[in-house]
Amino acid sequence: MTRRRPGPRPVPGRSRPLRARPGAAARACAEAGFTLIEVVLTCSVLLIVLVAALPVAAMILRIGADVQNTYSSVDQLVLASEVVTRYLHEAVANAPGGSPFVSANSNGAVFYANLGDPNGPVRVSAQVATTGGVRTFKVILTPAIAGTCPTAASPNGTCAYGASPDGMVLVNYLSNGTGGSPVFTYTLQGGSTCAGPPPGTGGTTLSGALASGVAYTSLSVQALTSAVASGDPIVIGTGATAQTVTASGAAGVGATSIPVTSFTANAAYGLGTSVSDSSCSATQLSQISAVALNVQATRNPGGQPTGYQSLAYLLSPTYNVAVG
Repeated sequence: MTRRRPGPRPVPGRSRPLRARPGAAARACAEAGFTLIEVVLTCSVLLIVLVAALPVAAMILRIGADVQNTYSSVDQLVLASEVVTRYLHEAVANAPGGSPFVSANSNGAVFYANLGDPNGPVRVSAQVATTGGVRTFKVILTPAIAGTCPTAASPNGTCAYGASPDGMVLVNYLSNGTGGSPVFTYTLQGGSTCAGPPPGTGGTTLSGALASGVAYTSLSVQALTSAVASGDPIVIGTGATAQTVTASGAAGVGATSIPVTSFTANAAYGLGTSVSDSSCSATQLSQISAVALNVQATRNPGGQPTGYQSLAYLLSPTYNVAVG
């Protein structure tokens, strides 16, 4: 018979240690969490970070949109400049002894160009078009009617042209092209200009101030570098306050006044205010040797305008029967 060894006897006054119930520690960990104060503090910090980050994010998005719009505008302006420059380099009269230009003003030019059409020079119209208050820059190409241009067998004819087809819009939302901010300026043989001063130059300015609301029939200007013909549109000032009047008489090179039809100044024009003849006369058309193009546009109406300038020289202004 086997006898058990007795275990240790309990010490008087000392309680037996309690054993933890299974799963109690797991339940204690599961019930642990954040206090209300900790949650409020965390939410407050996150809110501060978001409030600080939102304006920065909005600014980044806005700058990115502006950069993209600028690139889009530049693409249009460069294309317009390249197209018009190419046509101007091929400008040619449509008959022996004639002029390549039909008309030339600050916001439009009509001329003939040898573009390889077997019927003869093509009539090119590069102009500012306004529809519903929105300005665009477009080019219209009109081919000559077959058999009408001068040839070696019939050298005294003149090319005839039919109705102009719809043109191609090269620039949307043009921001210049107004009387005081021309698109075209023309350099004449000898260095003078017509249809306004070329970009970056001062041109002719007032030598006497004009008061707002007062009627005038003459403009006192610095000595003219190019002649003004009767009936020419004369632009005073630039931007929103520019005003176009009509010359009532001729003024030659060196003249210090331009006679104009009676007009009332719509703003106070001071000394040095720009004055330009926005149209080239018939005599000046035959003297054009270069064309300055200044186009400014936005991607969207009201956006920041982007500008582009170019200068194109006429290379072959004499008619050649080989193109007829």
